[in-house]
Amino acid sequence: MKKFMIIAVSYFSLLCLSVSFAQTDEYHPLLSVKEIMNGLITPATTTIWGAYQLETDAQWQEVRNAALAVIAAGNLLQFGGAGEGEAATAVKAGWKTYNQQMIEAAKLVILAADNKDEEALSVAGNDALYPPCESCHQQYQAR
Repeated sequence: MKKFMIIAVSYFSLLCLSVSFAQTDEYHPLLSVKEIMNGLITPATTTIWGAYQLETDAQWQEVRNAALAVIAAGNLLQFGGAGEGEAATAVKAGWKTYNQQMIEAAKLVILAADNKDEEALSVAGNDALYPPCESCHQQYQAR
């Protein structure tokens, strides 16, 4: 029993130490949400939504790479951006939900590209990716 307590206390201490390190190693965005959108997401989604009649491996790879860019941008957007108030927006439930939906849709695009399945690509782009993008813009895009 004493050995179990020592192990449990050791694990708990290690957990507390790692949480402490995580809290002091803060992330500071370098780009605004607009820069992430214009530089990464818009070009990537344009590629995804414009993809049809794909014939070559290079065309499918371009779509796959676009989906990877969406995932990378989504990873950045989970922290908001460098603009005023953007970090505060990123903690809102709606923002988190739309961002996660966008990432999951991009994963479906990757699967469709890997299988060279244009129907699945269309469904992933139109039914899975477009709705969270449009909803997020309606709720959060500065007018």
